[in-house]
Amino acid sequence: MQNTLVKSAVRVFELLELFEAEQRPLRVAEIVQKLGAPQSSVSMLLKTLASQGYMEYERATRSYCPSVRVAFLCEWATHMPGQRETIHDTLRRLASETGESVLLGRKSGLSMQYISVIQSQHALRFSPSPGVKRPMHHAAIGIMLLSEMKDEQIELLLRRYNAERGKSGPIARIAQTLRAVEQAREQGWYESANLATSGAGVIATLIPTKIRGQRLAIGIGAPVDRLHQRRRQLLPALLAAAGNC
Repeated sequence: MQNTLVKSAVRVFELLELFEAEQRPLRVAEIVQKLGAPQSSVSMLLKTLASQGYMEYERATRSYCPSVRVAFLCEWATHMPGQRETIHDTLRRLASETGESVLLGRKSGLSMQYISVIQSQHALRFSPSPGVKRPMHHAAIGIMLLSEMKDEQIELLLRRYNAERGKSGPIARIAQTLRAVEQAREQGWYESANLATSGAGVIATLIPTKIRGQRLAIGIGAPVDRLHQRRRQLLPALLAAAGNC
């Protein structure tokens, strides 16, 4: 068992190093050839990493590529004095200034995924775990990410979500979601309350910088009452932080 675990761990890093060397999406057959590994093992590893948000699968080309989440792992270890501030630096400063939870999210398939979460200093707080996914229409960050899409694209995404959600996920009400998206477009930010988590809210906005062509959104999360009471302080801080990214 121990040898199997060691081999699996080593293969993950071999896989990431292969992508670093190639610097392009790769198909399963290419990875199998270059690593000299069994196709069944490689396929299972890629699917597992994709399910956890560490790998992205492009259906059109049937290829895999490391996700934005991978790019943020251990970023702190490579930061050198005198370098330009990174997105993570901005998140940490915003969390320090506001004392609230700061969330960074991206679109992942039909969902929104938190790729970085800095915990609030308050005992009563809203702090989802990094890697957690929410339906796009069921999170403030998801609404902001949808605001970058055309209405026709949003409708298709939500219809597909409704078709695939089974009995577990909250149904997407298309007209209601489109109204929320339009509000987000007009304001440049969006505030949710009791949406994904009862008693919690998030104020979110888009980050201008794209990473590998992918848009990210940043949010401040807190109990609803505190979020409302502090909106005049939190919103300008959030928009300023996003503008610095």
